[in-house]
Amino acid sequence: MRCRAALTKIDALRTGELKPAEQGAVQEHLRTCRSCDESLGDVERLARAVKSLAPAVPRSLRESNAIADGFDRVTETEPAVWVAFSDRGIRMIHPHGSEEEFRSRYAKRHGRALNRKSLPKTLRDQVVAALTGGGTQRATVDFGEISKLEEEVLKALLRVPLGEVRSYSWLAQEIGRPKAVRAVANVVARNFVPFLVPCHRIVPAQGGVGQYGFGGDAKRQLLAREGVDVDQLERLAREQIRFIGSRTTGVVCVPTCRDARRIRDKNRVVFHGTREAVKGGFRPCRRCRPFAA
Repeated sequence: MRCRAALTKIDALRTGELKPAEQGAVQEHLRTCRSCDESLGDVERLARAVKSLAPAVPRSLRESNAIADGFDRVTETEPAVWVAFSDRGIRMIHPHGSEEEFRSRYAKRHGRALNRKSLPKTLRDQVVAALTGGGTQRATVDFGEISKLEEEVLKALLRVPLGEVRSYSWLAQEIGRPKAVRAVANVVARNFVPFLVPCHRIVPAQGGVGQYGFGGDAKRQLLAREGVDVDQLERLAREQIRFIGSRTTGVVCVPTCRDARRIRDKNRVVFHGTREAVKGGFRPCRRCRPFAA
């Protein structure tokens, strides 16, 4: 694919609108063309800038509950967080900044104003559970107007089990876009309902904890509260161990899969990659689907 053809498809790649074949061709071109790859970053910055140009809502309308969503401060957790919500669910969570900064952030994201309201108990309980390690079976989230790719990724994040982690490549495979790892990672990085939509459970394919928008220490604390052995994750990464198998069942899992944690030491076998596990006669766990990682 030539530069001109790739550049005409960059925005569609960003929004997840390309067909798999076109998407793969553009991504392959971006890997070898620094100029076009930088153009993708320019388009993403332009899209954010355009969204920030949403006109300010007049004060008279801001004070009308009919058009304003609610927001509240949840202080029962560490960290305390700002939470915005509609009558359909939670729309944004952020731990930092002042009230005015949170209002501004929300207006740029959703183009709507916020009124200070008491967060309903059912929603408050979900936020508290997410931040204290209890997790929630059904997160009540109102994503608002988002692209198809964003919706697919955020909903897939909700399916990553409490106390377990998955990789960006696993997430891309899960939504049927195995070659869109970079686009998927960008959506995860922009997650506007963190903690409740558990982007902290996504880690690099090579293992370890990886980066996090609120800092590596915060990510380690969140995972540890949920029961993840963070030290083991980092040790396995240093040893380049990606999968854990059971000699008795012939099944291989990602290290944090609950089935992997049940394997006795004498039956445990480690693998550094998919090929090694397959060559050893092991089959992937149906629950954690490790080879997608």
